[in-house]
Amino acid sequence: MKLVEDTVKSYRKADSTIKRLLKEMDELMDNINIFSLDSEDVQRYFTLYKAKLGLEEAYKSIVDLSKEIQLEGYLRKNERGRYELNSFELTSGGLLDVWRDDPEMKDGGYYVPSRIEHRGTDYYCVDMPDAKLEGLKARYRVLQ
Repeated sequence: MKLVEDTVKSYRKADSTIKRLLKEMDELMDNINIFSLDSEDVQRYFTLYKAKLGLEEAYKSIVDLSKEIQLEGYLRKNERGRYELNSFELTSGGLLDVWRDDPEMKDGGYYVPSRIEHRGTDYYCVDMPDAKLEGLKARYRVLQ
């Protein structure tokens, strides 16, 4: 859809501006003694810090828009007790997109960006914690 593609392009254009703002905030944090600021500047500093946290999250999402699909298939547990996608082993923190069935969607579902983590005796998907991983459709994307 053209509207989606145009919006993706706009977000990608914002990439350099967001990187510059994050760098400026890092420099501010490295070179300021907040104990020497008056109360108004402390309030502004903490507002900027909160904005930085949001920008970091936004920047991660923009980077995700630039990732290309490297692998696509179904998750299987290997003999080491870890899940793999087309022989590519995933470990805790492994990023991937997992398929969520939704019969109301045009394609019968959609991919959810997520990551794999370990809990107790097995792994789970952070954004779909109750999903059974064995046989779950998934894909792995990387920056090209």
